[in-house]
Amino acid sequence: MAVPRGLYVLFLLAICEGFEHVCQQCDCFVSEGSKERGVRNIKPRCNEGSIRWRNPNGGLRVQLHAGYTSDFRACFAVDATNIAVKVSQEFVINSDNQISSHRSSYLHAVAITTNRTKEICIPSSSSYPSVLLYLETERLQHQSGVQKVTFHYVMEPIRSNRLLYNPMEEECRPCDPRELVRAYCSSDFVVTGKMTAVTHLDDLDRTKMDVEVTRVIRQKGQLFTYFREDQSLRGSMVAPRHCGVEYGVGDFLFTGYLRLGHMAISCSPYLSEWRQVLTAALADGTMECEVD
Repeated sequence: MAVPRGLYVLFLLAICEGFEHVCQQCDCFVSEGSKERGVRNIKPRCNEGSIRWRNPNGGLRVQLHAGYTSDFRACFAVDATNIAVKVSQEFVINSDNQISSHRSSYLHAVAITTNRTKEICIPSSSSYPSVLLYLETERLQHQSGVQKVTFHYVMEPIRSNRLLYNPMEEECRPCDPRELVRAYCSSDFVVTGKMTAVTHLDDLDRTKMDVEVTRVIRQKGQLFTYFREDQSLRGSMVAPRHCGVEYGVGDFLFTGYLRLGHMAISCSPYLSEWRQVLTAALADGTMECEVD
């Protein structure tokens, strides 16, 4: 797959063929069983999920349409293993149906990767109430192993030209006591542990924190990996690169949520600080959930 001189190059695409609809669930799995190239249509019914594409051959059309009465934006990230993948936004010309067997459209390339893209967000509009994306792949020379692509997506509403709360875009500041209590009671994961490494991923605009977990208070699914060698529980979390997260020594409370296939950190105070907040919240009745 040759990278165009300007990644954001517009080009016309005339389409007159039948497409196979393969999934209308929140999370989809597509496995190519033949060498014949084709185009598969995906129309997720949820505002958040993932599409796993094994042995990709041909293309995927993904129509993201949120159940909001207002405008929204679709955010996504793509993981590629042993294959190159190109993601384009598709704009349908003179058609009332964005997925149709006969139409003309043009593609606007937004990402090419052989690894993982950064988070990309595209707003809807009155002209294009759905965000329609086209994924195409190309085999890599001298590459062995299973080829797969994972497309993570989330749709978020927009109000008065301002997005509703998006933790990944909040100011990089410590959480106040009320926010700590809320994070403890409502996050997708709440654990105690230590940092083992911090890596700045400039190409993804993220910082990755590797942690060793000493106690799991809550987690959504199985997010952390158990290592038999040293009987440790480990995982990796991400934060915006511009927050300038650095390695810290000591015991922490880590809280956060799942976003586009990653564990995104929200509040991460020292454990001693959290114990002070917890003691005060229990004393004045502001604790929002039960504590073991």
